[in-house]
Amino acid sequence: MESITGYFSQFSDITNKNNWIICQNISFRQISEKEAYVRGELHLHGGFILHMAEYVTTDSSGIIKRLKYRYQLQDRNNALIARWDNAPHHSELPTYPFHRHCKDGQTVSSPEMDIPKLLAELDDILKDVL
Repeated sequence: MESITGYFSQFSDITNKNNWIICQNISFRQISEKEAYVRGELHLHGGFILHMAEYVTTDSSGIIKRLKYRYQLQDRNNALIARWDNAPHHSELPTYPFHRHCKDGQTVSSPEMDIPKLLAELDDILKDVL
């Protein structure tokens, strides 16, 4: 069973160990024992910034659920590289509501994202851009 504060601690551990991240400004606002907001920016090598926001809850068995999330990767000129979210639009996609907005304006299928998955993808995404 994981607590909301335990989730934030795990989140911090993951981001502190990532080689792309040079500094971070993350806030954690606990609403109750079972829900919280996590939001802020991760500043990455190459001038990239990952803006992120999550609304997380934990159920009675301690499973963390990301009810809302948004991760937006921008370059040093604030141009969109990609944005992942679970806003309930783009119902035509097989991974609905999970999707990715691309810099060319297309919206494509995406698995449900979280910070560990996204940070794992950064290697491929940023190597293509750099």
